Amino acid sequence: MSRADQWVVIFVLAVLMIHVLALIAGLVTNRLSYFAGIVNLIMGMSVLIYWVQKQLRIEYHIFEMREWMVLLFEAAVAGISIYSILAAQWTTGFRVLQYIFFGVHSLILILLLIFMLTFKMDRLF
Repeated sequence: MSRADQWVVIFVLAVLMIHVLALIAGLVTNRLSYFAGIVNLIMGMSVLIYWVQKQLRIEYHIFEMREWMVLLFEAAVAGISIYSILAAQWTTGFRVLQYIFFGVHSLILILLLIFMLTFKMDRLF
């Protein structure tokens, strides 16, 4: 495994640990919706910021439907998280959405970790 792949695995493990710690802290303090909202906001904004800075370096832009779907999902996650945190709206609908987003992000991180540990790649990006 190359040095860059090792750094990606370490980063994914760290973010996955943040998810686990947020889950444990949320269950202990009975504020899982709030912690999940914060983690979802950080994850959504991280993906959007990464995409923007990557697009600034590219000269020829090609947008695929998959890319648009991921960006719209992350924008929705970030928007709903910001609204929930600032407006303190923790009704059943917002809680369920925060839990779903939290679960989707956690599942994607686990799948990425399995992918990184299973397949050897010469170059990640």
